[in-house]
Amino acid sequence: MIDFAAPAAVQGITDGHVLGAMTLSGLALGAAIALVLGVRGSDFIKIDNKKKAAWWGIITGTLFEAAGGTWADVAQGISDVPKSALGEGSGFGDPGLGGTALAITLMAFGPSWKKKIWPALFGIAGAVVFGQAGGVWGILVSIVRMAAAKIVGGA
Repeated sequence: MIDFAAPAAVQGITDGHVLGAMTLSGLALGAAIALVLGVRGSDFIKIDNKKKAAWWGIITGTLFEAAGGTWADVAQGISDVPKSALGEGSGFGDPGLGGTALAITLMAFGPSWKKKIWPALFGIAGAVVFGQAGGVWGILVSIVRMAAAKIVGGA
């Protein structure tokens, strides 16, 4: 006799784990790989202009920060370069973190970049500075962090 009854629980979907057992580090790893593949050229992941590259960078940087540890260290290391070049002590006065966030955003989206890696890196740097600047800048990173925590079952 064949039993057509559904199993009591489907492994991996219980407790809201749609993607199975995953942490914020797992999401950060996936985002990093997707960003690199998309910027380098992929049949599956289409990051074919500077705007997409910058947005992917912002989301990836936010996931790096949310994951903490080495991922956050990488994002903060990337953000240190434009922060030191455009922020306090740079010769441009003291623009504050909000002014630095604005400058990094303009650098990500403004120029006609030939290579998509630059807006992606400015996007990662922007994600770090947005979180530090707070205000309107912090809203975006808060939304991405909440959504990521929801995906991994942390909130």
